[in-house]
Amino acid sequence: MRPLALLLAGALLFVTAGCKKKTPTTMTPSAAVLAPLVSAPTQALALSGHGAAVVAAPAGAKRPVPVLVAVLGIGDSPEEQCAMWQEVVGMRGFVVCPRGVPHYIQDEVDGGGDAPSIAKNDESEETPSGTNEGDTPPEKPVAPSPSTHAETGKVHAVGFYPVDLASLDREVTAAIAGLKARFGAYVDDREPIYAGFSRGAFLGASLVAKHPDRFRRAILIEGGQSAWSVESTSAFAKGGGQRVLFACGQQSCVSESSSAAALLKDQHVETRVVLGVEGHGYKKAVKEEIQRAFDWVTDGDTRWR
Repeated sequence: MRPLALLLAGALLFVTAGCKKKTPTTMTPSAAVLAPLVSAPTQALALSGHGAAVVAAPAGAKRPVPVLVAVLGIGDSPEEQCAMWQEVVGMRGFVVCPRGVPHYIQDEVDGGGDAPSIAKNDESEETPSGTNEGDTPPEKPVAPSPSTHAETGKVHAVGFYPVDLASLDREVTAAIAGLKARFGAYVDDREPIYAGFSRGAFLGASLVAKHPDRFRRAILIEGGQSAWSVESTSAFAKGGGQRVLFACGQQSCVSESSSAAALLKDQHVETRVVLGVEGHGYKKAVKEEIQRAFDWVTDGDTRWR
């Protein structure tokens, strides 16, 4: 009887070990069948404690569909971001675009007394004017409202921007919760895709590394490549991170993204770097590259089919 008892104990240990084995997650659509979603294609979404987000909704959806969160760069608008992503996502899911805070710029007054010229931040910057990529941007806009000063010129708002990682984390969480509250059963908020442009990509790299169990897939456009480190790539991979697409409009972005991709590949995270030459943006060639790569980003997650 003793050999038989040992055999049974060994079999039990084998089964227990098998139950603990980690397997990759594959998201599948919910079986729920709903009445066709009646909704405006795009609309504002009020958020407590934050500016209104913008939503691109899949009008006519008959089942819960997944979510893509699109975060803007400095001086952009959530309306612009959602319009672009709606073209990529189409009827496959919701797109929610957080607003961030107003971005203020200041006119320069030349010494000759001529009319002031606008000193807009260079659009390739990932942080507000006067800071480096790794610096913490100002907690508040330059000024609460437009004003005129004899020495400094006029201050006025141009678009919006995400302030820092902590505030972005809160706003993204609020945007997804607000989306679920507005559209209920039509929203499948499991593992949303994070998509960020410029400043939104730089902060996004840290956000997905902080919450890899939630954001397993990310699209980082013209930014975010320098935010990855051995520590953050390891955290992303160990927490469940699966895929990162780097989308570039400039060759310099490709070179930097390739280094970040190598770090992620060392941690067995799937990566891809695409280039559509158009400079610092994604309205034309870069958008087309993202459209071609989107099936790769969502591979294994059949909700996006």
